[in-house]
Amino acid sequence: MHRLAKDRKLKYQEPKSLTFTKAIDPATHRDESRGMSPDSRGLYRRRRIGAALRRFREERNMTQERAARLLDRSPASLSEYENGHRAIRPRDLAQILDGYGVSDAKVRAHLLELAGKGRQEGWWQGFDERLEAGIIDFASMESDASRVGLYDPQLVPGLLQTEDYARAVISGSGEDMRSSRDIDVEVEFRMRRQHILERADPPRLTVVLGEGALLLRVGGPAIMEGQLRYLLAMAARPEIDLRVLPFGAGVHPGTNGAFTIMDLGVGQEELQVVTVHSLTRSWYIDETPDIEHYRKVFSRLTRMAMSESDTVAMIQRIVSIYE
Repeated sequence: MHRLAKDRKLKYQEPKSLTFTKAIDPATHRDESRGMSPDSRGLYRRRRIGAALRRFREERNMTQERAARLLDRSPASLSEYENGHRAIRPRDLAQILDGYGVSDAKVRAHLLELAGKGRQEGWWQGFDERLEAGIIDFASMESDASRVGLYDPQLVPGLLQTEDYARAVISGSGEDMRSSRDIDVEVEFRMRRQHILERADPPRLTVVLGEGALLLRVGGPAIMEGQLRYLLAMAARPEIDLRVLPFGAGVHPGTNGAFTIMDLGVGQEELQVVTVHSLTRSWYIDETPDIEHYRKVFSRLTRMAMSESDTVAMIQRIVSIYE
């Protein structure tokens, strides 16, 4: 068994282009912003719709004032839609698309779906008063995902955590002033997120774990044994591809830290988002060049990692230490 390397602080370098910069604490899943309105829950979807509306207008060489006259709307309301500051009802969106002459059925269906889901309620709404808006929005997007790619060099990702492991991670996250009630709420929320794996059409989950995630004793031997056995059970599921990136792989493009790639619609560019995790916060990234960069990195990490069968064998060897 490898000896764990000494912890080192890594300075997070912000990517060049961040079009959505809501910060979320990855360990606690708490939004660092305060005083956000309930309407902030659909921020990501509103930003995607707004970017599309702006693109349609600019492709037609229209100013906002001219477009507003065409659509019989005020320039201020059109600006709010384009900037993602205001939710849009599907019927209003359809009217704007008609005004711009957007006839592509797939494009229309996708945008109208985004507008509709941004107004729907889900299980996460029960946590509105207990958790910050950013993580509520993250859970709603996660529930829409058809594919999820997860990379974490030192922790098992939340979707694959046992309740005991999750509690140990959350309670040990460094916030000394958090109450046991806060911890209970966050553990409950994390467990509820995992329900997407039990639905009839679960997302395809590809997970690359650093070997350190298997060796870091989170919560003690009994909790780690339970977590590792749970990973073995999840690795046996056909929709989950679990691989370990061993220490022996050497330097790799994932040394900057954990990230998540979500496809919120098969083959549709506008339904893709990357979440980059660091020690204190996370960022959503939705610029196409940046998404493509992270996809290439994730593909390389997957190739450098062990095969699924070798991963299972490694976990089994580590589990035997706890027996």
